[in-house]
Amino acid sequence: MTSAAAPWVPWPRFDRRAYLLLLDDQRRFLLCGGRCGGWTVPQVRMTSGTQFVESAARFLDEQFGLTNPRFDSVYGVRQSRAGDNGEFDRVTAARVFIVRISDAEGVAIEQRSPAHARWRAPDLRRRRREIYPEGIVLLTTGYVEGWTPDGPICLC
Repeated sequence: MTSAAAPWVPWPRFDRRAYLLLLDDQRRFLLCGGRCGGWTVPQVRMTSGTQFVESAARFLDEQFGLTNPRFDSVYGVRQSRAGDNGEFDRVTAARVFIVRISDAEGVAIEQRSPAHARWRAPDLRRRRREIYPEGIVLLTTGYVEGWTPDGPICLC
């Protein structure tokens, strides 16, 4: 007896990410709680064929109601090589964008989800071991304190 095999459909290859650092008017960054007891920044997982900025803008609209996100000129870049990490068996790419939000937009996000909180740079530094991904705290505190250069930053 022969059984009909279901056709094989490959999973989407989410090999690109955009990390979003939402900074309000009082220089507080938005973090998402609940990641194994830790905190993370909002992130968009994307397939190979998608664009970073467009995917980030769509995510901000869908998740937080930010219809006209204000991206800052500072962003981070990370490009892996094959075999760099155990998470993927292929090359991955990530971008980190700083997005300016108003205090009112920050309040609306926190009210929508109690798992979100806005932290100032001293709080980020003090609790840096609780925040994923590594390196985000250095980038965010440097930006707020004015020593991060304008333009791309390698997160290698």
